[in-house]
Amino acid sequence: MPKGRATRPIHQVRWLVGLAFVIGLLAGGEIWRSYRQATSAAERSVAGLVRLLAEQTERTIQAIDFTLIGMRDAIIVAPNLTTSDPAYKAALKERLESLPYVRSLFVVGPDGFATHDSGELHETSLADRPYFQAHRADRSLGLRIGRPLRSVTTDGWFISMSRRISNADGSFGGVVVAAVEPRYFKRFYEDISIGDGSVIAMHLTNGTLLAHMPHHDETIGTVYADSPIIKLAAVRSDGVVWVTSPIDGTRRVVGYRTLSGGSILVLAGWSARTVYDAWVGHIAVVGGASILVWVLAAGLTLLWAKSRRREQMEQARLAQVQRLETMGRIAGGIAHDLGNTVKIARTTFTLLRPSLASQQDAMALVDDADRSLKSAFDIIDRLLAFARRQELSPRATDLGALISGFAPILRQAVGPRIDLDLDVSGCRPLVCVIDTIHLESALLNLVLNSKDAMPGGGRIVIALREVQAPRRRNLRRARQSPTPPWAEIAVKDTGAGMSRHVLERAFEPFFTTRTGGSGLGLSQVLGFVKQSAGDVRIESRKGAGTMVSLLFPIADDAPILAHPAGSAGPSSAA
Repeated sequence: MPKGRATRPIHQVRWLVGLAFVIGLLAGGEIWRSYRQATSAAERSVAGLVRLLAEQTERTIQAIDFTLIGMRDAIIVAPNLTTSDPAYKAALKERLESLPYVRSLFVVGPDGFATHDSGELHETSLADRPYFQAHRADRSLGLRIGRPLRSVTTDGWFISMSRRISNADGSFGGVVVAAVEPRYFKRFYEDISIGDGSVIAMHLTNGTLLAHMPHHDETIGTVYADSPIIKLAAVRSDGVVWVTSPIDGTRRVVGYRTLSGGSILVLAGWSARTVYDAWVGHIAVVGGASILVWVLAAGLTLLWAKSRRREQMEQARLAQVQRLETMGRIAGGIAHDLGNTVKIARTTFTLLRPSLASQQDAMALVDDADRSLKSAFDIIDRLLAFARRQELSPRATDLGALISGFAPILRQAVGPRIDLDLDVSGCRPLVCVIDTIHLESALLNLVLNSKDAMPGGGRIVIALREVQAPRRRNLRRARQSPTPPWAEIAVKDTGAGMSRHVLERAFEPFFTTRTGGSGLGLSQVLGFVKQSAGDVRIESRKGAGTMVSLLFPIADDAPILAHPAGSAGPSSAA
């Protein structure tokens, strides 16, 4: 095989690999760009969301603080206010109606017992409550937001927001408290619903969880001091970070912000799955498009390669045909001129015979020379056959009957070590207009070639079958209208086969791989078949035998003329 033809598939594979690399590089770049875009968009969104939540939460805390300040001032200006004063209680209820996020408002006296309540007053000491103890211990403490506590009356969670009541002399006068309902924040957060996998939470800056959405009642009041966000908030008051939640183990992009003088931390975030859902869909589109482009390119490349191979095979076939045509013209001219010379020489010998009748030695030399010239005539006949200038006597012939009648001669020619089988009974009678003598000679040539390829014995099969007409690219009508069937005579052996180089030159005259062969056997067969408007196909592989197919157009309407079976012509072969 030529080097260029051998390396062409490698170049095609390299081109496809290079194309796949470029497409993969472009797809990877687009995937990375869209990933960064999705990440940046999510980070900007949570930063904006947490800012709005912080503003809303800050306004809520301010509204509660204003209420507590009003409650405290009312106590200070009326130091003799009786316990559970009806007017003061009514004022507390009125204020409570404007604070939907507050469960109750109440006042705790300096002894730890409630003195006023927007609801029912319970005589239970609250002196152990953290908010009471903190304000009693620190007179400078302003608004205090405490960790979630269990109500002594309802056993529900509440967040205490409180302020100290100072007497005129600065002594401790009690505490005003707003019991903030955590579930209000849950409902508020659910109302703004930022999507599946999202989270909104409010913490004290020490990590104590005040409210969470989705709601986890068992986590309220838990301290998450080791959370990365809590640690970051101690250093920077706001930001965006990717973290794994200590509550549900979900990885999220979270925005956070501290407020109310650094006592409250609000945060909001989306799960990574929510953030990258659209991006994953984009990956599928980009990946699918990339694969589709590569497959289309690969398909087009393979189609091009296949078309190119067909074109090269056709060019090689045409080149071989042209080479054989040229050799045929040359061989025909040589055979014609040589035949005239041989005829002159044989005529001269004929004229010399009477004058040399009494000279035995001279007559012997003349006879030897005449026999040599007769052998030259055989070679000239084969060259004329290859050049398609031999005289043919075609007639309608049943190929099956001809092959069956000629089989005994073929079996005798191959000898006892080789089995010769016929496969001619499986089809209808196939009639072709052909020169029977030359067809028998062609079959004999092929059988003897097969015999020479099997010196240790083997098997030859001669098969006859009806086939479609061979495609002729230069005949436009052959593609436009149905063509009549052809007959194929296939001679197949189990011999050594041919290499590619030998196969390409098999029909050339004087080309042979055997010692003593003339190299005219297959060229004679080719010339005869082509002159009979037929075609020849040869298939062979080293070590796998050879099959030569002779194809002739079928002429069903031609009358079959009787001819003697086994009327073999020349019995020589290459």
